[in-house]
Amino acid sequence: MIVFDILSQMEAYAQAFPAMNTIISVMDRSLPYEVASGSYNTPEKSDVRYLVDEFLTSERGFSSVDTAGKTVLEIALDGDEIVSVDGSVFHLAEGRFLIYQGDSEIKRGVAYTLPAYVKAVRFVF
Repeated sequence: MIVFDILSQMEAYAQAFPAMNTIISVMDRSLPYEVASGSYNTPEKSDVRYLVDEFLTSERGFSSVDTAGKTVLEIALDGDEIVSVDGSVFHLAEGRFLIYQGDSEIKRGVAYTLPAYVKAVRFVF
């Protein structure tokens, strides 16, 4: 299952993804914006963790790691990138989110203009 939508619609997915309430709470407090690249636990001590990535895009991108067997919700915090999930391509820009299965074939960090700075957060649950 792949979901691609705008941030204002996140609450609509709370029934399908119970972790959504924790994710919304973390985003409402702007926690991913305030930290450097790395892995973080949510203050609620839930089963949700988040990975903040800062990188420069390239024409080849890179494979996503540390998410096998989990569901991933990715949000571009600053900049935009092209994300490929099992061959489907999404333009992930500020204000949008993407949900996918972490064991899918993922390529991130591709852009139309090179290189571009991107800061993104991936919630893993």
